Amino acid sequence: MNHRTMRRASAAALIAATVTSAAACGPTGGDAGAQNTPSTSPSPAKPKDAFEGLTGAQISDKAKTALKSATSLRVTGDAPDGEGRTLVIDMAMDTAGSCRGTITQPDAGVIEIIKNRSSVFMKGDEAFWRASIASDKNLNAKQADAVLEIVKGRWMKVDKKTARAMIRKDMCDLSAVADELKGDSPTTTSRGADITRAGQALAVVYDRDGDSVTTVHVTKTGKPYPVEIINTGGTDAGSLKFTDFDKPVDTTPPPADQILDPRKLNR
Repeated sequence: MNHRTMRRASAAALIAATVTSAAACGPTGGDAGAQNTPSTSPSPAKPKDAFEGLTGAQISDKAKTALKSATSLRVTGDAPDGEGRTLVIDMAMDTAGSCRGTITQPDAGVIEIIKNRSSVFMKGDEAFWRASIASDKNLNAKQADAVLEIVKGRWMKVDKKTARAMIRKDMCDLSAVADELKGDSPTTTSRGADITRAGQALAVVYDRDGDSVTTVHVTKTGKPYPVEIINTGGTDAGSLKFTDFDKPVDTTPPPADQILDPRKLNR
């Protein structure tokens, strides 16, 4: 599950978060004359390592298989768009191609998306619409202001062709993401020290490709889902976070009175 695969699959990468762990504290010494009394309580048994004896590549393959078995999830992170810009994505998606979430573009505002099997709805904030209107050289300032008044705060139902231009399939369809996943090479992948985050035990796997290092955090209890993928070095520095596995994606359409009739833009 290397960094090139995840870039293609999700088009997203967050600035890598620094993971710190506190060192365990040793016993505190008593008074000078006090006598240490050995504890008679047995030490708690160390939980069995779910990945004992597995290589980093084997753990990565298990995470890939678990991700392919998920029916839905939520992806959050920053995404290079291939044109030197960074997108901020927060998208819930499922294997039916439905999704709901937001994409924030640098200097071009926020767009909200609701996509189900039959319809696609989008709503941009004022910055998004101003950037979109500015790209239309056929509109003068007065016309642009008139269009902005019509569209701001409103949802629009868009056709499939427009939706395909707006939304990459691998940003909305979990099946497309899973299909892109590839295994890691045993020669470049290794297991690091486990960590615990928010009470959850995670295995840590590293994959190296030249100057780039991809770190994958994999759950050690339940299904071995990858919950975070961090890229450092190279041109794809960042990370993805995966949450809300197998939770239904809410694709309820917006209220009818909040949906703009596109014909109004042609008047």
